[in-house]
Amino acid sequence: MKPFPSSPLRPRRTPFLAFGALLAVLQAQPGFAQSPAPTPPAAPAPKPSALNNGSPEEASKYYKELAGKLGFLTPATIETQATVKVLLNYLGYPALTPDELEFATPEALMAAPVQKPVTAPLPLAPGSKVSLLADTGFFFARCNNCQRSVNNGAPDSITTHINNADTAPYGQFEVVDAGNGQIALKADTGKFVARCNNCIIGGRVPDFATVHATDPSAAFARFTPERLPNGKLALKADTGKYLNRCRQCSSDTTVPDTVTVNATQPQTDVTAQWTVVTRTPAPVPAPALRPGELLVSRFFAPKIVNYAVAPEQREIGWRRLVRINARPGSEAQKHFVESAWILFNHFTKPPTHSPFGGSLTPTQEVKPSPWGDVTVTVPASKKNGSVNTQVALVTHCPASNPTCKELTLNSIYWLDFGATENGSKLSYQLDAFFDAGALPGNGQAPYFVPNGCDTCHGALRGNAVLNHLDTDHWMDRLTDGDFPALAKPDAPAPLFDAGKDPKSPQYVAAFNILRRLNQEIATTQQRTNPGAFHLTATQKWLELHKTSAAPEPDLVKRSISFFNTGHPLKKDRKPTTGPLNWTTNAEDRELLGLMNKYCYRCHGAIRFDLYSKDMVADQSSPILDRVAPNPTQQKILGFRMPADREMPAKDKQRLLELVEKLYDQTH
Repeated sequence: MKPFPSSPLRPRRTPFLAFGALLAVLQAQPGFAQSPAPTPPAAPAPKPSALNNGSPEEASKYYKELAGKLGFLTPATIETQATVKVLLNYLGYPALTPDELEFATPEALMAAPVQKPVTAPLPLAPGSKVSLLADTGFFFARCNNCQRSVNNGAPDSITTHINNADTAPYGQFEVVDAGNGQIALKADTGKFVARCNNCIIGGRVPDFATVHATDPSAAFARFTPERLPNGKLALKADTGKYLNRCRQCSSDTTVPDTVTVNATQPQTDVTAQWTVVTRTPAPVPAPALRPGELLVSRFFAPKIVNYAVAPEQREIGWRRLVRINARPGSEAQKHFVESAWILFNHFTKPPTHSPFGGSLTPTQEVKPSPWGDVTVTVPASKKNGSVNTQVALVTHCPASNPTCKELTLNSIYWLDFGATENGSKLSYQLDAFFDAGALPGNGQAPYFVPNGCDTCHGALRGNAVLNHLDTDHWMDRLTDGDFPALAKPDAPAPLFDAGKDPKSPQYVAAFNILRRLNQEIATTQQRTNPGAFHLTATQKWLELHKTSAAPEPDLVKRSISFFNTGHPLKKDRKPTTGPLNWTTNAEDRELLGLMNKYCYRCHGAIRFDLYSKDMVADQSSPILDRVAPNPTQQKILGFRMPADREMPAKDKQRLLELVEKLYDQTH
């Protein structure tokens, strides 16, 4: 690669000096950055930094530490037992399934529960397991072949023949809610107690209780429990009569007392009165979902795409973000986990445009089989599962809490789960394309927890921040040639749930969710690293979109005024009393546009924000070295930038010219 020619006014740095400058950049942390100030103070000592992608060994150690700190399983079990379902239970959502979390529509997942009429609790609690004690001191039980039935259609009948049901599964029944104040009794065989008419051979009454029903909604399997004045229970069948112990009511039985449906006055008929013995109490119902507990947004994600692949063949990235608050009383809340930010990553291949549900129409795929390749039809309803699911557990231990004075918690703890189709198993790493242009075969590289996560989220170990959701940048990418498939009329909206009309109620409602998410992100950034550029960028987005949902296409209007106080490279700059800001002149717009396309993927969050001209000026010499490395630098894997692709020669040349000019103006 031919280096960009040196400026006649200033020789380019030698490789040795350039490498020294690079080390200074690597050691400089965003934590140095402060709000605009007239005079730069002395640089503080560097904070611990995540400067590499980590390793499986480091990730394993980290997960064990996480378990010990947060009570998420245990250090001995987290690596083998952690699942998305376990995570939901930990956060206090046992009724929510991983499938709902990933695939339910946002409106369904966030919807307030329908208010049901308040009804008195049932005498038998659904979900509990009970035994029923008859007036004789014997228990209601399933008895196999104790009575003969017509055509042996009901070999299991109900009798009262055992005096101890503690260890007898056939004397214990699960209570199932059958609706409308009725219940069903599920036996140990999986079938339900039911009224059976003329089923028992030699029966002296028409209706006996048997265990033959498979559907608890069937009328003959449903019973209305009634609490009697003496505290005992009666069970009313669909005929209006009650379950009762009946002695010698079957002429062909191995036990004297069977159970029939024949009583009419349970208040005075002791054979229809049952004492409930609870074996397993009903589970405590999960609290109803409260407004704001879950926020869900789905959107186009240019950050996760492989740019080393030609645009026409490039898979398109999409993300589904679920912010879920830890519920009061949950194990997460007890360990000061405030919320979980769960990020599902999906891809579609052009021209497929259903990122969260597979193809809109059935497709055919050729797959290998023992007898050769076969064509398989994939239905339109096929789910397009996440290839990798990232989780940020955001902690908050208020200073007013005495425990927090001695408790050392990271601002964010990271979890990673593998592909949905493989069971979403806990993973040590995110496999991503951030460096695809620098890797053999333009492939993925592993980014291990926590290093790979911390690097993209502030680079301060223990003080990571969430990055804001830059909807305007996503919109920029539709028109720069990188995603021709999304420029087609039938393509989905970049803000997937919003549609394409910023003035529509649908768009405004979906955008309100994104605005609220960014407001929460700003809150976490403020308490973690208030002097960093990440907060300034988030505040700028919130300022632009305080009332407007429409995209802001003007890059200069989106730029931030940020004085990178204390940065080691600032000592080489011409003195200034304030930050250098992007202007509306043509060259500023051109340079900002080029960097927005080729550099924002990383440098909207890592080390510097290209929307701050002051930070770009600080980094101008390293940028020149990185974009046009000399032969020695080219041998360093990952040195060349951008790392995700080879820039077109024309764009690269122009970027170098403009950065060189900025360097000359500021140094």
